Amino acid sequence: MMRAAGTIVLCGAVLATASPALADPRPQATLRIVVVVKDRPPKAVLLTCDPDGGGHPTPAAACELLRKVDGDPAKLNVVPNPVCTDEYERHTVLVGGRWRGRMIKWSHTYSNSCRMKAAGGAVFTF
Repeated sequence: MMRAAGTIVLCGAVLATASPALADPRPQATLRIVVVVKDRPPKAVLLTCDPDGGGHPTPAAACELLRKVDGDPAKLNVVPNPVCTDEYERHTVLVGGRWRGRMIKWSHTYSNSCRMKAAGGAVFTF
């Protein structure tokens, strides 16, 4: 009986000291991404990174792109010289939230969806 009690105490001590070493389950980044097109309802999605998730359809790809630019949507340029038509249908993208402890508040208007997707890739595609 004493041996079993000692084992239980030892296991409890190991688990208690191991708990701080476990990964923090809270995401390191939480961003709300909104796309606004005139005469259409806005589309919005929540993207979390590290761990990757949220309501975004491709969180791993979107987070990987954002990691490359340290969470700064202004630096996204997935397809530098896109071949897009000259159609004009403004797409405004708004990104707000936190990236690894830093507040993010950014918006930009693209002349059409092709140029928006070329700039933001998976981040703006949902």
